[in-house]
Amino acid sequence: MKTFAQLFSISALTVLSVVSFANNDNSNANKTKTFEVGMFKSKNSLNMNLMLEKVKDKQVKIILKDPSGKVLHQEYVAKNTPSYYGKFDMSQLEDGVYTFEITDGTEKIVKTVNLQSPETQETTRNLTVNK
Repeated sequence: MKTFAQLFSISALTVLSVVSFANNDNSNANKTKTFEVGMFKSKNSLNMNLMLEKVKDKQVKIILKDPSGKVLHQEYVAKNTPSYYGKFDMSQLEDGVYTFEITDGTEKIVKTVNLQSPETQETTRNLTVNK
């Protein structure tokens, strides 16, 4: 668990550094982020993993919406919980663009996931009889 926390912290700092460097607008320079989100797909599956690190005393809401905007899943990360890990099985969902919204009421991070089945291809086969 310690390794996971260290890896997530390093990743978050790297992302923050890149975002800070790329952002030339100083109006957001004094704004403190209250949570960070990381997402990745499990290898060889249709599971989406969501990791969250946050400051205490802030409740965070996680919402998964389908392509039409209908809420499929909603949960809260308690104020006294500093981190969260969730696995979302998307194997039973139809193709489309799904939205994860993560918010503490002030900040909001939106991540989209495109679920797409591979196109089926017709296979042409021949049957011959050898004499």
